[in-house]
Amino acid sequence: MEKIFYKKGVALIISVMVLGLLLLLGAYFLTFALTEFRISRSQVVATQTYYLAEAGVNEAIWKLKHDPEWKDNFETTPTCDTWLADFSRDNLFFSNSSYQVKIQNSDCGRGQITATSTVELAGGKTSQRVIKIKVFKAIGSLTGESAVFSGGSSENIDINSSLINIYDGNLFSNNNTKVSWWSEVNVYDNLSTEEIEGKALAQGNINVSWTSTLNANSFCAKNICEGNCLKEGCPPDVLSMPMIDFDSEDSNSYRNQASTTEDLGLCSVLCNGVECDTKCIYTDDEFEELLWQVGEEGTLTLNNGISYVTGPIDLKGGRKLVVNGALVADGTIDIGKSSCWTNKGQKDCGFDQITVNDPGVDKPSGLLTKAKMNFGSYTSSQIINITGLIYANDEIRFVSLPLSFTVIGGVLARKISFNSVWETFNIYLNNAIILEGVWAGPKPPEGVTPPFSPVVTIEHWEESY
Repeated sequence: MEKIFYKKGVALIISVMVLGLLLLLGAYFLTFALTEFRISRSQVVATQTYYLAEAGVNEAIWKLKHDPEWKDNFETTPTCDTWLADFSRDNLFFSNSSYQVKIQNSDCGRGQITATSTVELAGGKTSQRVIKIKVFKAIGSLTGESAVFSGGSSENIDINSSLINIYDGNLFSNNNTKVSWWSEVNVYDNLSTEEIEGKALAQGNINVSWTSTLNANSFCAKNICEGNCLKEGCPPDVLSMPMIDFDSEDSNSYRNQASTTEDLGLCSVLCNGVECDTKCIYTDDEFEELLWQVGEEGTLTLNNGISYVTGPIDLKGGRKLVVNGALVADGTIDIGKSSCWTNKGQKDCGFDQITVNDPGVDKPSGLLTKAKMNFGSYTSSQIINITGLIYANDEIRFVSLPLSFTVIGGVLARKISFNSVWETFNIYLNNAIILEGVWAGPKPPEGVTPPFSPVVTIEHWEESY
């Protein structure tokens, strides 16, 4: 009997232990299942909260692109640099949810969007997500992405007996474009592949003689509409000539900037490598004296950033001119139009060389005049390189250039003509250089709204709970 009782007692103990173990395992699995459920629920709510905040961000970006009020306030002076706006949405995708969105500009076309989403949970709890992003619109092109731009409403681009290559941009005339006398014009869109993908645009007509070729991907004009002209139209819309502040009272005008640099003692002019002057503003006679001082085959180097001449400029008599920045003139600029120069009983003859270098980001470079600009047959005995804007309020003429000519930036004038330019003329569009040249620096004149790109770019993304 004792053995039977003992066996029954052991069985009871084992049964209790097994049941306890099963109870512990059941409790563990129940706890594990509840924890997993909470985690899963938390992930669902976190995902909902995140995408809710992202929806607020996307709505704000949409408004910057398409809402006229938001677009104007984001881009347009005088209040765009301090513009602030906000909006909110409740129960947009599901109940007990909302998001609030705020945008604060730090500059025109640049600001920070903050989107805060909230989901109400049981027991008075909430789930929240905050997304902060910095956005901006890049400044677009003043010339409709055109490297050669004629802004006169009754003037043309005339190309005769010339070889012209345009890279990364278009050819645009606010009137007519004429290509004749065995000319070849190639409008490349992509420098690396040299595919003919650029556009020939004219508010008037595009006329190409049977002896000449104009190679472009699209032709958009009154008399021809081929390729992709949906954006510009046939003919394209009139584009106003970008206007330059040469000498107004504004502190950012070219003349006032040159004057300020001179007052600070930062001007430096070299004659054959030796400093010979510390001015930035010259009369035409003073500038001519500097050119005469360097002598035949001599080099005048302008390290002023901006050099301003209050009259015409005539580079002749075998001189070399190096401009590290912008050379600006009130009168006509002639480069190599004449071979010889007689002064003080001395006669110098030869080819003239001009080189323009870009001094860096946010600084203007190029040749700019209120009047006309002429490049003649004595322009150079070496390859010409200009990194900057070539700009004339009147006409620019390139005639019988002896060697190849390269421009990185753009050519802008009321009227433009190429005549007997048999050596290759290469023009590479650089919108940043054009902007800096037109604005005399990185920002537009007061009251001028720059042409912002329609694309909103995200510069920084930050999340918090």
